Amino acid sequence: MKHYLELTVNIKPMQGCQRILEDEDLKSNLIFQDYKAAGEKEIVILVFQKFFFRNNSTATLTVTIDNFNDVTYVKCISSGNGEGLFDFGWGAGKSFIRPIREMLAANIMEIIEDN
Repeated sequence: MKHYLELTVNIKPMQGCQRILEDEDLKSNLIFQDYKAAGEKEIVILVFQKFFFRNNSTATLTVTIDNFNDVTYVKCISSGNGEGLFDFGWGAGKSFIRPIREMLAANIMEIIEDN
């Protein structure tokens, strides 16, 4: 089951990345990190992977942070965390995204989508 969070923050993409990676649990699950800049425009891509015992599945969390439109957008999508025919995840996807939101809480300007 996939879960999605999109928000804006009042810091630059690399600052958002650094803030997110202050969470040691998230940092230990990081499998890919990329950063590109062109002048003032930046993008950070983070991919995390975690095994959830409660539903015996491996979930991924992809986070992009960019300021291409003069506002810094953070987009998180969790996937692969469900099991069975109905892709039931027992809350694994939302719990994987929650630390991102918590680490950026002081900088959130607007929550655009949270499902």
